[in-house]
Amino acid sequence: MDAPPNTNIAATVYRDLRRQILSGELPAGARLPGERELAAKYGTNRNTLREAVRRLEQTRLVTVRHGQGVTVTDFRRTGTMELMPAFLETASDMGEVVHMLEDILPARLMVIEFASRLAVRRATESDCQRLQDITDLLIAAFDRGDPVLIAHGFQRWLDAIIDAGHSVSIRWIANPFLEAYREIMDRFPALWVLESSFPQHLREFLGALMATDEERMVQVTRNYYERIDQALLHALDGALQLSGRSKPPPSGPETGAPAADEAEPSAKKEPA
Repeated sequence: MDAPPNTNIAATVYRDLRRQILSGELPAGARLPGERELAAKYGTNRNTLREAVRRLEQTRLVTVRHGQGVTVTDFRRTGTMELMPAFLETASDMGEVVHMLEDILPARLMVIEFASRLAVRRATESDCQRLQDITDLLIAAFDRGDPVLIAHGFQRWLDAIIDAGHSVSIRWIANPFLEAYREIMDRFPALWVLESSFPQHLREFLGALMATDEERMVQVTRNYYERIDQALLHALDGALQLSGRSKPPPSGPETGAPAADEAEPSAKKEPA
């Protein structure tokens, strides 16, 4: 069933205002125009506009106070992982994008590592069979060179690892990473690292799981992700050099930009 028209308009208004905030057109501390002015600008009614503002407030991009209107927040302090795909698409400084990815990749690895430990300790026969089925699907898709199927299958594979740990806490921690990963990969397929060892990694991971070898599982996971993350950052650094920009220092001002360059052309495509 299609969404009600007002819902679609509210989503469009929300995305446009979000773009203006993330790009810096509406800086932190700025006030949004009044409801009447915004409703006229977007050709909608005030109720629909309020729904868009409510979504901005939910994503911590604005604060709404009675008598003070709607104020743009400093999203670099108040934001959450769900903003990352939109920020990468909207931002204008490629150096900040590289710096952001440098920071998020080790955090993602820590989540996957701990989820893998729990999977070794708690996976049921059904969990193992599910991972075996997805692994077979992914390897077949890789051999056929089917990037779309690999993308969807790899997301299912990550979900299956989290599920195999049977931990609500880890599921809640992992969900923001997984959701941001899905959206980033959909929007920026060039961020996928081209690496030929993907099938072997899947086999080794599954072997460690079946053998309930926790330390081997962690080592397999760490070796693979550290290697592909290094390749990704190398490709991004190359793109940064071509753009003539340099990465900002960790404590420096931040402003951001989408960016992805093709990794080395000789290898097969797989998810980062």
